[in-house]
Amino acid sequence: MVVLNKTALKVVDELVSRLDEVKVAELSVAGARVFDCGVNVEGSFEAGVYVSRICLAGLASISLSTIELSNIVLPQVNVYTDYPVESCMLSQYAGWKISVGDYTAMGSGPARALARKPKKLYEEVGFVEESDEAVLALEAPKLPTEDAVKFIAQACSVKPSNLTLLAFSTNSMAGSVQISARIVETGIHKLHSLGFPLKAVKRGVGSCPIAPLHPDPSVMMGRANDMLLLAGKVYLAVEYHDLEKLREHVEKTPSSSSRQYGKPFYEIYKEAGCDFYKIDPNLFAPALITVFELSTGIGFKAGHVDAELLKKSLGL
Repeated sequence: MVVLNKTALKVVDELVSRLDEVKVAELSVAGARVFDCGVNVEGSFEAGVYVSRICLAGLASISLSTIELSNIVLPQVNVYTDYPVESCMLSQYAGWKISVGDYTAMGSGPARALARKPKKLYEEVGFVEESDEAVLALEAPKLPTEDAVKFIAQACSVKPSNLTLLAFSTNSMAGSVQISARIVETGIHKLHSLGFPLKAVKRGVGSCPIAPLHPDPSVMMGRANDMLLLAGKVYLAVEYHDLEKLREHVEKTPSSSSRQYGKPFYEIYKEAGCDFYKIDPNLFAPALITVFELSTGIGFKAGHVDAELLKKSLGL
């Protein structure tokens, strides 16, 4: 079995060899190694690729391209993995909300497996990881504080000197890329929320436009979510013999199955009083999903790319 933190550190080593080139800065906080990928530095598309690969524990391939939608061109990220559960759910999924003093961040990456955040997910899969080194990505407008570093290290049962953190804001280039690179995880997570067993997912491929940057973090958050909900596309290969049940799951997966679908995400967010918990959870899903069952070769698809609503989200 792969050790998620160890495979992620191989990608960290690649990043270290290209820091200046990808516009990332390395510093030390409370003894931990911290990479500023988009808080006080400019960052880059490539920095976003590295953050995404590390969040996926080095178990996915990522490439950049462009996509044309209704006569507009956007950058796009493409994700391929033969370890969809390990890379997307046990590592990349932003399942750890960190709040220490005045520092708050969403944590994702393989260190979650050491802290077991959330515990129920790891118990369901039967996954236990032991590692003396930990790697975590932090989406936050500020670099982690010394208290936050100590808290994370303690939760992961590692020394601060064996902790590697990647920090970036939502409205940074790295932040935008890594959100769109969650497209496969978004599809798996939605299926799982419908009762689909994680162990049945064997391969995953996804593509998603990358949101243009906006100085307002809330507007940027809306744009980034709309990339996934309105134009993100997922392909999954599964082993699941109840084909009728599989069809039902797939039909309920796309974002368009939500009662709140039909407006840019930022508008929905404002109408909910800027409270994520008041937004229909069924909305957090890819625009389009295709699933093939491996033993039968039978597939199902649901959803659609909504280029016109995406243009509205971008103010075009």
